[in-house]
This record gives sequence, C-alpha cells and structure tokens, in this order.
Amino acid sequence: MSFQRVEITSRHVADALMVARGEGLVRDDGKATKLNDGEVADDKGIDIWADTTLPYLQLRRRGGSVKWMVRTKKTLRSVGGVRERGPDYLSVAAARRAATDIYTELRYAKAVDPASDDETPVGWTLGQVCVGYQRFLAHDRWINNRTKPPSEGTNDDVRRAFGQASYQDLGIVPVLQLDRVQLNAARDGVSSYRQRQKCTAYIKAALSWAADEHPDESGLTESVPRWWENVNAGKPDPETMRQIEQRRKQHRQNKADLTVDAIAATLFAHEKYCAARERVPGFAAVTAGIRWGIWWVAFTGNRRLSTVELLRDNLKEQDEFGEPGWGRAEWTAEQMKGKEDFWLPLPPVVYAIAAASMSDWQKAVDYNGRAHTACAKTNWVFASQQRYVRGSVGTELKDVRIYPNSLNRHLQRMRAAGALKGLPLFNPHLVRSPVGDFIEQNVTGVASSLVLSHKLKDGGDEAAATTRNYYLTGQRMREKTAGMKAWSEALVAAYLKIPDARLPEPIEQRRGRA
Repeated sequence: MSFQRVEITSRHVADALMVARGEGLVRDDGKATKLNDGEVADDKGIDIWADTTLPYLQLRRRGGSVKWMVRTKKTLRSVGGVRERGPDYLSVAAARRAATDIYTELRYAKAVDPASDDETPVGWTLGQVCVGYQRFLAHDRWINNRTKPPSEGTNDDVRRAFGQASYQDLGIVPVLQLDRVQLNAARDGVSSYRQRQKCTAYIKAALSWAADEHPDESGLTESVPRWWENVNAGKPDPETMRQIEQRRKQHRQNKADLTVDAIAATLFAHEKYCAARERVPGFAAVTAGIRWGIWWVAFTGNRRLSTVELLRDNLKEQDEFGEPGWGRAEWTAEQMKGKEDFWLPLPPVVYAIAAASMSDWQKAVDYNGRAHTACAKTNWVFASQQRYVRGSVGTELKDVRIYPNSLNRHLQRMRAAGALKGLPLFNPHLVRSPVGDFIEQNVTGVASSLVLSHKLKDGGDEAAATTRNYYLTGQRMREKTAGMKAWSEALVAAYLKIPDARLPEPIEQRRGRA
C-alpha cells in the first residue's frame, strides 16, 4: 500500500489507471512507473493519493478499480470514477466540486437538536449557513424584479471558499457564538490573498443571507448586530503586492500589444497550423469547432463559454429586424455571465464562420462513417466530434459541444509548436480588450459595452435604472450593429493585408483548390 499527499492532477489519475490496468507500479518514492522486465503487477494492493487542496478528497486505486473518495473522521464515501467512458466519470475539477458538496453534507448538514422550553435556541451553525447558502445559489433567484439563473462559476467559487481547510473547524460553531476574531483567524489560514478575498466575501454574503431570509431559524434576528459586515480580507504582504503589480503591468502590456494587426496575424498562423495538421486531404486534425471557434471569438469578442454554448436553433441567417445579409445569434440568460438574454448582430463574414463550423462538422462526421442518427446530428454550432455512449446500455449517444478550455489548449499547442513565435499573446478572453477599445474609439463606448455584453452604468447616454428595468425591452441592435460593422471590417482589412492571406473557407471548398 502506498499513501502520498499531493495536489491531485490529471497526471496522478493517469498513473492510477496505469497501475490499475496492471501496466505499472507505485514505487517507494511515490512515483508510478511502468513495469520492468520480470516485475508482476500488484493486482490486490491499494494506492492512495490524498489531495492537499481539499484534505478530505482522495484518489484510491484498489486492484483494477480507481475511485474518487471523500474521507471524514468516521466515513469513507465514493464520489465517482475516473474512466472517461464510465457513467460515473468525474474530471479532477468535477471531483473537487462533488467532494466539497458531500463533505459539507456529511460534516455540517445535520439538523440542530430541538431546544427544550427552558433553553435558548442556539440557531444554525456556520456549516448549516454555508450549506443553505450554496443551495440558495444553486437555483433561480428573484433579483431586481427578474429571475436570475444560477451561475456555475460562482457556485464553484463558493464551494472552493467554504471548503478551505482553515474554515472547516468553524463549521460546528453556532453563528450566535461566532465572532470577528474566529473569522479573521480562518481567513489568515488561507495562503492566497485572492482566495482570502473570496472566502471573506462569500462568508459575509452567507451570514447576511441567513439573517435576511431565515432570521428565526438561524438565530440572526433583528436584535443581533451584523458585525460580520465589517470583516475584511486584510492586506496583502509586500511580496504579494509586488506580484500583483507585476501581473497587472504585464496584463496591460499584453492588451497594448494585441492590436488589430496582431489578431489578424494570429488568425493567419492559426489557419496555417490547421492546414498543416490535416491527416486526410480535406479533413482537418484540428476539429471544426475549434478551428472556427478561434475565428468566432476574434470577430465577436464573445467569452469562451457563450461561444461554445451557441445553439443552432439560436443562429439566424437573416435577422428579420436587421440589415440585409446580416444574421443574428441569441443566447438565453442561463448561458450568459451577466444572466440576461443577449442578441448579437452578425455581419455576413461572421455568420459565414458559424455556417462553416456546422458544415465542416457534418463533413467530418459523415466521413468517419457515423451513420447513426444520434451521431450524425448535433444541436450545437461549435460541436465536438466526440460521440460516446452514455450509461451501460450502449445505445444512447450524447451530443456534446466543444469544451470552453479546448480553445485555450489549441492555442497552447500552437505556442509549443512554435506556430505563434514572434506574435503577441492571444487568448479568447484577452481579445475582448482590443475589440472593446476599437469600438469605443471608432463608434461609442456604449456600443463597445453592448457588443461585449457588459453591464452599463447609469448616466451619460445610458438609460436610468427604472427605465431599463421596466420600459426598455429591446436589445439595442442598432448600436451593436455599428460596433460589429466597424470591428469586422477592420479585422478583415488587416487580415487581407497579409501576403498570401485569404479568408477561410469550409473544407469542401478548400479541397477543390490546386
């Protein structure tokens, strides 16, 4: 049996699977390596990787089985598996989320014993407040007279904050016995300053939620001073301050370097890289969703998630309210970071990007002989070409889009291959800055914010809050159209200035060229 404490990564999962398949062993130094000649696999042993980020999360290999486990003082519970085609598969990130939920439930979610008539009710513990707040965030909320859908990113941040080791001992403390000194001690036990900020903000929000929504059950009634509202994240140490300023300086420089011409040059390098990796004439090793997804974010400034979440049913070739030849893309509130419906007008060149992604995906699927109806159709504009069986029946196939981080991984591979040598840093989020700056300088600041789906502040030429909430129902497509027109024309012009550059085409058109 081997036991080691590490920050579990996909490499440790791969090591565990290698040992489980009988192809390797965990050595005395904790490293897993392949079997040497004459060595025999340990088909009955146990290997444990205990996570340092979440001390209660373990990756356990027992014989040929590898499972995610949650360990408490009295309980060991399975969270899920690590085999990608298995029905209980969890990635490292998903396992951490699930482990935090289960651990919180196991340790803190017990009901408080009812108090007798002669006892003062103790209210909730901090652990119960945290569990209740997470459940509250996991469902639709009514904010500013509108439904606000849950945010996966926020929920992940909250789980991570409440799962910090230094806050665990406070889980059993009744909130009426909690004080500033205890919270500050837990805060100071978090090494990352940014994480301390998040932990402080979410603990304060959870206590305020309990006081506002469940004062009698939690014990945080009107007579209890709201002392936690004055708790802060503290100040970073000098070295952390230096690192923060250094990162900010580098980020400002990255944004300044990423001009329209630099984005065009990156797209040209991207096309050359995709063409060089074609395995069969006309069929690219870089999948259609990723190839065209890079073009999409460069032309629209969309966030990664909203890009890959675009459904075919929400893509219009002709916007019935717009200019001739202009299409429209739509996203629901659930798909957007700001949790509001969003429409974006599409110039012909941008709509062609989405159409090419759908066309190339279909060509690739048909070429691979996937004639099954569930395989040969998709609901996504930027669909994944992966099609795998869900469950154990072997007949139901899951329709999946490309993963948001796949766009980043593609760019990382290009950098590793030297395809982006000499070019400024380009990534899907950074490109939003030059898009917004260009539209602000050449159209208006309001148009820039509208195209990027940023919240607009009251004042200037922006409607007041009451007007916006109760009277304005349009998407302000005229202003968005002006912004998209200016940016797309500038990017096309910069691209076509590059020698030998021509706008990208779907696979079937490119195959016919000499």
